[in-house]
Amino acid sequence: MAVMILGIALGACVLSFSMAMRAVSTAGNQMTALHAARDKLETLRTNSFSSVNLSAGGPYPFTNTFAGTYTVSNVNSSTKDVIVNVWYLNRIHRGYSTNTLTTSLVQTLHP
Repeated sequence: MAVMILGIALGACVLSFSMAMRAVSTAGNQMTALHAARDKLETLRTNSFSSVNLSAGGPYPFTNTFAGTYTVSNVNSSTKDVIVNVWYLNRIHRGYSTNTLTTSLVQTLHP
């Protein structure tokens, strides 16, 4: 009887450890994807307002594990909305999830 109780307790511990490791892995992937999205937004922000990169959008590779897309839409002649999506492996739900960041870029006049 004691061996059976010990077996159930150890099984629960192993399952608990496995879930914790998947959660840590997913959190790491999510943070890396967030940093990739922020980096892409900063890269786009440093381009000139009329550059080709701010005229369309499209896919961009990050690493073998992470990839993303960005879209640029013209709000008016001096404002553009930029949306960046980065996919990451979600080991908890056994699939992919997406981090999305959005910003507006405004053209300024400098004397």
